[in-house]
Amino acid sequence: MKKIFAEWEKQEGILLAFPHQDSDWNPYLKEVRATYCEIIYHILQVECCLLVCKDKNSTQEYIKNYFDTKNWNPQLLENLYWIEIPSNDTWTRDFGGITISHNNKNIVLDFGFNGWGLKFTSNLDNQITRKLAKLGIFKACKTKNLILEGGSIESNGAGILLTNTQCLLENNRNPSYTKRQLNKKLKKYLGVQEILWLNSGYLSGDDTDSHIDTLARFVDKKTIVYVGCLDKTDEHYFSLLAMKKELRNLRTLENKPFKLIELPFVSAKYYGGERLPATYANFLFLNKTLLLPIYQDSNDALAIEVLQSACPNHKVIPIDCSVLIRQHGSLHCISMQFPKGTLNFKALKSFK
Repeated sequence: MKKIFAEWEKQEGILLAFPHQDSDWNPYLKEVRATYCEIIYHILQVECCLLVCKDKNSTQEYIKNYFDTKNWNPQLLENLYWIEIPSNDTWTRDFGGITISHNNKNIVLDFGFNGWGLKFTSNLDNQITRKLAKLGIFKACKTKNLILEGGSIESNGAGILLTNTQCLLENNRNPSYTKRQLNKKLKKYLGVQEILWLNSGYLSGDDTDSHIDTLARFVDKKTIVYVGCLDKTDEHYFSLLAMKKELRNLRTLENKPFKLIELPFVSAKYYGGERLPATYANFLFLNKTLLLPIYQDSNDALAIEVLQSACPNHKVIPIDCSVLIRQHGSLHCISMQFPKGTLNFKALKSFK
């Protein structure tokens, strides 16, 4: 029996990579690190955090000092593991390992990462999961000969995977595979029975070729929240309307329609003259809580209300991600969860 987990299933920890001066975050490093510290604080309330960092000592000092300035409980840092590994950037959703269960044993799958179809340098990031495995941090890990980013797939934990053609069929990822061949491989590797493919939906400024985690997400086995746009003058209106119609036609394994909940649209945000792909769909499930990216937008409060109603078993905690979105990603993009039974805590002890 093989399955890929849903994100809301019990977790052991979250993987993050701390921004450093040699990354694209350098022009506003202090701002983005403050956002990371807030995210780390909320993670540590409910589970552990594995933090990949360029320099362990300076990162420890920075985060400990930040906790002091905020009067946050320093004992929470006991759940933070500092792992010194070089990185190009910090998008762990896409270079981090994807966890499956096979015969009741959790296995981290190490897929290839090539900078979203060779758009950006990724030689260091592509090695991080294998390096974590060599350090003994996972109970089991297997490398797969396939380019696959975590943000490009969405699991309901019950045999269904949601994705789209814009990303997975992009020419610089797996050009030797047809849609049919990819369908077969993903079913085999991830243990899903059905893959639901969307053909519409995008956000201006997105470098990922429309990752599904920016557009539509499962919040339970039979419910999908998705980004809508009500402004007919906005460039996204017709594409997101087409995506909405596609979602209406999707069916569960029992051949029933999914419950659909529309998320509000973030008004146009710009930085350096570029429109940014800000989205409320890029939230992160934790144990008992849900971290929701907000953007100092008029729809922030409504997004909190909608997600809280859709996820009554989780406390929705808003995180201002106005800085993160400057690099065309958000909260879910910088994180990767590890389900319960995945991590080797004996090995992790040496990284406290």
